[in-house]
Amino acid sequence: MVLTHAFFLWTVRDRIARGDPDFTVYYTAGRILRLGEAQHLYDPTTQRIVQRQFTSDSDLRRGPLPYLHPPFEALLFLPLTFLSYPKAFVLWNLLNLGLLVLIALVMRSFLMYLRQVSVFDLILICLAFFPIFANFHQGQDAILLLLPVALGVRALNRNAEFVAGCWIGLGLFKYHLILPLILIIAFWKGRRFLLGAFSVAGIATLLSIALVGLRDACHYPGYIWSVISQPGFGRIPFRQLPNLLGLMTGWPYLENIGRPLHLLVLACSAGLLILLASLRRPIDQGESLKIGLAAAVIAALLVGYSTNTYDLSLLVLSLALVAEYGWLDLRNQARQRFSLILPAIPLLISPLWFFLWMKWARINLIALFLLWWLYAIRKEVLRRCNSRVLDVSVAVNSVRN
Repeated sequence: MVLTHAFFLWTVRDRIARGDPDFTVYYTAGRILRLGEAQHLYDPTTQRIVQRQFTSDSDLRRGPLPYLHPPFEALLFLPLTFLSYPKAFVLWNLLNLGLLVLIALVMRSFLMYLRQVSVFDLILICLAFFPIFANFHQGQDAILLLLPVALGVRALNRNAEFVAGCWIGLGLFKYHLILPLILIIAFWKGRRFLLGAFSVAGIATLLSIALVGLRDACHYPGYIWSVISQPGFGRIPFRQLPNLLGLMTGWPYLENIGRPLHLLVLACSAGLLILLASLRRPIDQGESLKIGLAAAVIAALLVGYSTNTYDLSLLVLSLALVAEYGWLDLRNQARQRFSLILPAIPLLISPLWFFLWMKWARINLIALFLLWWLYAIRKEVLRRCNSRVLDVSVAVNSVRN
């Protein structure tokens, strides 16, 4: 699968060189900052002028690729603008490869099961995962998001709630994914976690205001909504979104229903978050923290408004957490282990992703496997909780007798 991904990247190298990947938006944002035009970071005219300097006419989109992320993230890409676009793209992916090494080391530091696997093999496993490949293909920042989330999960595993909140708060450059995750974990872990997340969010907000000014910062939400509401410009076809929105609306004649269907998606998303929040008792008791966090990541991806294929790189963490739980806690329970792992197996098969992406254009079907996996994890959490309650009840009765 790694060789398949590498071969595909080689075949699209010309499109990468002409500026088709999403990396164009980050390179554009960095160049705008370098030119001292931060106040025009979200101006379509400025974006078009800058992109014409290093891209060729694309047959894949209309107009410039718009920069949608918060202003503070653009600072990370400013140094890359001292290189030509192709060289900057290669360097960014090399940095992503380095981030994967760091992520592997972080996960090995608190997951005993992964210590039996070499770092090199872990990197190969990650590179064989289609969403990771999609991140490299597009020059995206999903791997950059995976690092603070992994560090946050490690901190939670050590009962350092405030530190965990700070780490996960660093991922707010993809707020549509991180905010649902923060809500779930905050309900489980309380104020210290929330305080850490809000502290980092406050610093990021002040930095963004300092970059673009208070006026443009206040106009940012309206700008985002106007862009993602325009098909072919900023809005990805719903059938290509592996989340609840894509699953429920990405079908012929449904995309144009509009507000009523979107309200239904919103209600289902809220229901899913409430369902996860209801696991507070077993999670709070520390019995199923690891697979609970795996479920929280899956839920955040499902309810995120604009979850894309490369965003599912976060599932690397869910896979690692479920593997750890299956190895440590389900060693002699083959049936439970199989039911917990089975829904994730299709996600590991790259040909299935390629078929849904290039043949059917139905990536939204991936949401079915995510829902199945989420159901299996929640069922296991409740099973373990009920089993412990039963054991405690038996022990109490024995003492009384």
